[in-house]
Amino acid sequence: MNLKIKSKKINEFTYELSIVAAWKDIEADFQLCKKKVAKDIKVAGFRKGKIPDNILMTQYLGQIEMNFVQDFSEKYYILALQKEKLNPINQAALKDIDFAYEKDFSFKSEFEIEPPLSVPKLKKNMVTVEKTNFISNDKEVEDTVTNILNSQSKTDKIEEGSAEGDFMIADFQEVDESGIAIIGKKEKKYIAIGQEPFINNNKELLINKKVGDTIKMTIDLGSGEKDYSILVESMQRRVPPTLDEEFVKTMDPNCKSVEEWKSNIKKSIALEYEKKSEELFNSAIIDQFIKLVDPVLPLSMLDSYLANIVNEVKTNNQNMQNMDDDKIKEEYKLFAENNLKWYLLRKAMIKDLDISIDEKAVDEFIKEAIEKNESQKDEIKRFYKKESNKSKLSDDLLDQQILDMLKEHSKIKEKDTNTADLQAGHNNP
Repeated sequence: MNLKIKSKKINEFTYELSIVAAWKDIEADFQLCKKKVAKDIKVAGFRKGKIPDNILMTQYLGQIEMNFVQDFSEKYYILALQKEKLNPINQAALKDIDFAYEKDFSFKSEFEIEPPLSVPKLKKNMVTVEKTNFISNDKEVEDTVTNILNSQSKTDKIEEGSAEGDFMIADFQEVDESGIAIIGKKEKKYIAIGQEPFINNNKELLINKKVGDTIKMTIDLGSGEKDYSILVESMQRRVPPTLDEEFVKTMDPNCKSVEEWKSNIKKSIALEYEKKSEELFNSAIIDQFIKLVDPVLPLSMLDSYLANIVNEVKTNNQNMQNMDDDKIKEEYKLFAENNLKWYLLRKAMIKDLDISIDEKAVDEFIKEAIEKNESQKDEIKRFYKKESNKSKLSDDLLDQQILDMLKEHSKIKEKDTNTADLQAGHNNP
């Protein structure tokens, strides 16, 4: 089909196409549309679909013309896009539609495309990026050991001498200002001494008690402060296991001593901080190059992405289902902008710098993963047998290649941060 097409660039990413399809090229499509309309029309004296052409064209021409525009404008629009080699990112708005039987069909379409983006020539020290190295401390090791021991604790019943960390089951009887029990206001409660709301003065009132004791307390259990008479029914104490070689072997059969186990925990903590450091560093690299290139986002692209975010947030979070869409969009706007800008920059880099990951590199990664985790060999093979997982791995390797390239052209300033400072209340990583 020989379409007459005039392309007009309205701005950096908005185009308008003026499209004219000659009658001789569209007549066959018009006849198809006429037959389709005829099948659905009932005229007295004629079988359905057997209406004479003269009656059809006299009485129903307007309907045929309207249906033709609706059915075939999309076809000619797509053909025009293919000839102009344009890829819209939104639904085109059709306007100035002009068509009549035996006349040329003309209309205009306006749409947005992904903004063209050129990657600047990479050179040394293009951006400056700070990398934080987290230095862990022995307290984290001891805290981790304590948490593990507590998680493996046994629970013993106690009769007296309650302390912080112990648990009580007690009858809570609400009382009036005179201390008289209010009928119907009694219920059994579970108390964790030292945890909300049993802290501060309320905690002290629960210390060094025995089964059968009655405690007077004013406390908010969710419906405002009220006075209670609390009868201790039973008490329990968590008793952690002894930290020795026997216990260590239950945690890690390969460990020969407590010190070796603690050393492994320290290495694990350091590895987690190293991983977090790398994640933050990668994000900083991306942010700096986004700022350097500063891609411009088409409004429709951002709106579409935010609409998807709103749908995902409401689907995955029941508490936000009734939240106003505009509020969610505002909350996620910066996140969406950064993600889309990185998408455009990443795509341009792949094209301009000819970056790719071949199947051999993917297979090699899987092979190495199996060699490092021989006991999980079958699970790894099954996982990557699924094409979507293998494709995700390919994308991840491609991302790593891009990041490595960006790092090579960045000035990196490293700084050490003691995790003890973070735990004291500063920016937890």
